[in-house]
Amino acid sequence: MDEPLVTFIIPTIGRSTLSQTLNSLVNQKNPNWKAIVIFDGVSPNIENKHPRIRFIETPKLGQGHNSAGLVRNYGITFADTEWVAFLDDDDSVANNYINLFMLESHEYNAADIIIFRMKLNQPDNNILPNISTDMFYKNNVGISFVVKKKIFDDGNVFIPSITEDFTYLNNAKDKNYKIMISPYVTYFVRDYSQNVCEEVGNRVLLF
Repeated sequence: MDEPLVTFIIPTIGRSTLSQTLNSLVNQKNPNWKAIVIFDGVSPNIENKHPRIRFIETPKLGQGHNSAGLVRNYGITFADTEWVAFLDDDDSVANNYINLFMLESHEYNAADIIIFRMKLNQPDNNILPNISTDMFYKNNVGISFVVKKKIFDDGNVFIPSITEDFTYLNNAKDKNYKIMISPYVTYFVRDYSQNVCEEVGNRVLLF
């Protein structure tokens, strides 16, 4: 059986950090990924030199703070892989993200959604979901998850709000999709200095 491929959906408003974000994918130890970058109401401001990265332009979709969901929904329609992941244009992922994703998805192949931990770049370096959590909670989970594309094909999309990541996951749980919270920190918010994951907490199986 072929290894699962994952497509990263990256909404952007043309931030200067986008190149560093994409570098965190280009530098993956495992090349089994694709990326779709959606320029939301802006024209591309960097050159795309990587064959696995696709640039798409759209009239402005995202409105207000924390409303990237509409842009993600649009980008997902172009994905053709079994899994879809997400990355914001001012964040980065560990260089072994794909290896860990494959490890987790193979070991726990019943999971429809895998939530990786994310580290916030602030003085106390909060980790979401919390390292001792038994569930994902509002204001304690972010966009650091990987989803089987079939969930979107079944009509489960992002609903824009300041809690759209939690709302998406909570709606999926209510529809009995199987969710696993991984013990690994693989996603770094507004931080490009870290490129190796950490194993920090417990694994939670919401099956």
